[in-house]
Amino acid sequence: MKHKCFATVVLAAALWLTGCGGAAAPAAPAGSGAASQSAAAAAVQTAQKERITDQYTLEKNISGVWEEDTGQYISVHVSVHVPQLECDSPDAASINDELNDIYAAHFREYEAYEEAGQPGNEYPQIGVNWDAYWYGDCVSLVMHDRYGGTAPWFYSGWCFDFATGQQITTAEMLQRMGLDPDTVQQQMQRQAMQTFDREMAQGAYYESWRLDGELSQMRMDTLEYNELENLCLLLPEQNQLVLRGRYSSASEERWQQLDMEIPLQTAAQPQAQPVLTDTFDGVQVQLKGTQATITLSPAPKTATWNTELNLRLEQAHTYPILGSYNEYVDVCIGQQTDSVFHPVVYLLTKDGVVEYVDVLRCLLFGNAMICQDPIYIANNGVSLERSGSSKVNLRRKDGSVLELADLSSEWSVQGIPYSITGSFNCTNGNWLELSGDGSVQLGVQNNRRIDQGDAAYLGVVPEGMVLAIFTDTGLDFVAAFKMDLYDNLTLTMIDGQNPFAEGETQLQMTRSYD
Repeated sequence: MKHKCFATVVLAAALWLTGCGGAAAPAAPAGSGAASQSAAAAAVQTAQKERITDQYTLEKNISGVWEEDTGQYISVHVSVHVPQLECDSPDAASINDELNDIYAAHFREYEAYEEAGQPGNEYPQIGVNWDAYWYGDCVSLVMHDRYGGTAPWFYSGWCFDFATGQQITTAEMLQRMGLDPDTVQQQMQRQAMQTFDREMAQGAYYESWRLDGELSQMRMDTLEYNELENLCLLLPEQNQLVLRGRYSSASEERWQQLDMEIPLQTAAQPQAQPVLTDTFDGVQVQLKGTQATITLSPAPKTATWNTELNLRLEQAHTYPILGSYNEYVDVCIGQQTDSVFHPVVYLLTKDGVVEYVDVLRCLLFGNAMICQDPIYIANNGVSLERSGSSKVNLRRKDGSVLELADLSSEWSVQGIPYSITGSFNCTNGNWLELSGDGSVQLGVQNNRRIDQGDAAYLGVVPEGMVLAIFTDTGLDFVAAFKMDLYDNLTLTMIDGQNPFAEGETQLQMTRSYD
């Protein structure tokens, strides 16, 4: 089961607790000053503690625990504290039951284990505990647990409104704090991807990950985990909001904690955003803050597409760049090959890593400009420059120069991620088969027509992994594919017509095991 991660912020002393699960906090003593404020704060804290208690605790040194890594029985210290909401609403009961099922039920067997002696530092610790963050009558239980002394803590949580007796969402809590959930969501996912890319560029990347689709899977997992419903919100200090997520990594534990701070003070005046632009033979790119676009215009070079590729460009058209998450310091457009006009837009991140948009490839597969995964080995860059041959070079900190055309061509060859391969059925009888090598079969028109073709991976957007599907009969489209925990595949259209359900921009398909 996927557990949602909700949290709130610390209660200001002037806000009183009322509603489900406890009486209102007593009034402050008469008078004013530090003494009365301290008494009021103490009264609030007492009322808070009465609303959340431990439903299960276990503090014990036990022996006879099997450790798979060593193949031995060891002694460990078990410290388990599982909370419950003191409220009789259905939502409170549901949360309490879920906490019991996840964190308490399987620890009860340890009660019968033999008591061990006092463990030393070599003894690993199994730990489960919780923190509460308050905002008015709302509380968040932020659980943290681990099952080894050196393992990282894993965080999850539930947010509950005692005034209404209902569970509330992260988005609702952000709105109460005066924040726009959509803006916060974009900020968190961008920071998560920047952190992920930075680690890969520093040496964690393996070429095999790109070739078998593991790299794109890790990038997608990072985006998905940092969706609002999976985040914990904390306020360790007044006016300091922390969103706690995590990112997929090359470490042994696979996941690393990621915290993003957002000040809750009055927002400062926005800073002027630098604008980066470049133009090359009918192709123009513009980067301004988080907005990035590519404009294609009729020109002598773009006109050659009509005769050579049957690709007609009759008027200027501007495309947003999808799947770009970094902050950029330079941009340059160049040729990938000399035989045909093949423009590629290169983007240099603030961390010195090169990303790119293969303009012609995206046009041939559809009408969507997707930023390909970063070229992690093209790093330590300080600037991009177009050479005399119209190809683009990366100038590095040490003064060396790296040509990017062959690298961008090589980097476009990526395997289809394992999570979205297999056979999937629609309720209307249509179906999709997608293989790891990129081969595709489609059953459409209520399974009266079967098409065969190929899929090409283009990049990752929040809606899923972007694939261009092109068939022998011209049934072509571009869509984002994402699996959920229940083996449902969500297809979100980006370009072209949905062949499985006409007119639908989003469609859910079910994995078939036949």
